[in-house]
Amino acid sequence: MNKRLIPLLILSPILLSSCAGWNFDVKNSDFTPSQSSSETTSGSSTSKDEHPEVSFQINKAEFLDKEGHIKVTFTCNYASPFEVYGHTFAGLNISGNSVSELDGSHPGYFTCLSPFIKTSLKFEFIDDKGHAYISVRHDDVVQYDEGSSSEIVYPEGYSTLFWSDEFDGTSLNTSNWSYQTGNGNWGWGNGELQYYTNTNDKVSDGLLTITAKKEKRDNFEYTSTRIRTYNKVKFTYGYVEARISLPAGTAMWPAFWMMPNDDTYGGWPHSGEIDIMEARGRLINQTSSAIHYSLLDGNHTYKMGVKDDSNITQFHKYAVEWMENTIKFYVDDVCYLNYDKSVWSTSGAPSSETAPFDKDFYIILNLAVGGQFDDFREPDSNFVSAEMKVDYVRVFKK
Repeated sequence: MNKRLIPLLILSPILLSSCAGWNFDVKNSDFTPSQSSSETTSGSSTSKDEHPEVSFQINKAEFLDKEGHIKVTFTCNYASPFEVYGHTFAGLNISGNSVSELDGSHPGYFTCLSPFIKTSLKFEFIDDKGHAYISVRHDDVVQYDEGSSSEIVYPEGYSTLFWSDEFDGTSLNTSNWSYQTGNGNWGWGNGELQYYTNTNDKVSDGLLTITAKKEKRDNFEYTSTRIRTYNKVKFTYGYVEARISLPAGTAMWPAFWMMPNDDTYGGWPHSGEIDIMEARGRLINQTSSAIHYSLLDGNHTYKMGVKDDSNITQFHKYAVEWMENTIKFYVDDVCYLNYDKSVWSTSGAPSSETAPFDKDFYIILNLAVGGQFDDFREPDSNFVSAEMKVDYVRVFKK
């Protein structure tokens, strides 16, 4: 990889005005404009007839590593922001800090080799007269994510990858998943507001994205998608994990959970339910996990625990370790909830110590809107859409 490092003196914004005569050679004749975005700003050049005003747009800015180096993808009507007629590039200033080094050798983007930590940054390109000929703010610098689906990490004590979907294709793998459509019985038993379709999902760039939208379908005001591995991927016991980014917003109810493939002990809740992760979008630092079952008198009950201090809009790993004698829930490899078999039961097998969680279950992913989980709240009036993104789902066996 050929990198051209461009040294820049580290100066305060005030000292930049005294840099007349400096000429940092950033000639990149192979720069070509990339696709434009809505983020725009402009400066001016000396001749509008031959040399139009500079138009510069940041399409994406992202942290490349934990050290805070930033890659900026841009569109510019000149060869690059470093080559604008009438302005000799002398320095790049970001939110009051001058960049000491940057790599501008690639068409369509440059990389700041000086570290930054803020996700809202103001970029200023300074000429040799100390003037900013480009000034633009970008308020959504993508945070660096240490997690990666490219390497499969086995949980301690597990040696076999029983099944996984890495979402590496261009459409949902229907050998693994099937859609559930409609609104179910009384909003899938929870008074949910959405109509599930087989079109509110997308697989691309290694991610499954489920989108809840404000749109009418069969007298319902919202649509979304719900998929499951019923009769396709089913198993008893194991370590089940998914890496997911969840949507913020009132009435958003994303879930990663499991249901019995066969109602051996009777209909819900007698054959059990395992909720690996549920979230309320208005509470962006909280998720929960639960098990549902029936008491010996036949009444429904459940055990639930809450995990705080993890921004749900960022990717996190949510998992359950399901064993004969215990069910443990994890967030980012840390066990925060543990239920022993002595706490659960079912009226469908009153003498069993392990029922109902001793039969095959399947996996469900969905993004619900409204419902009783968050006291039947409805989306805000300005709601348009929200996304739940899934990097992978994996099942490990010992």
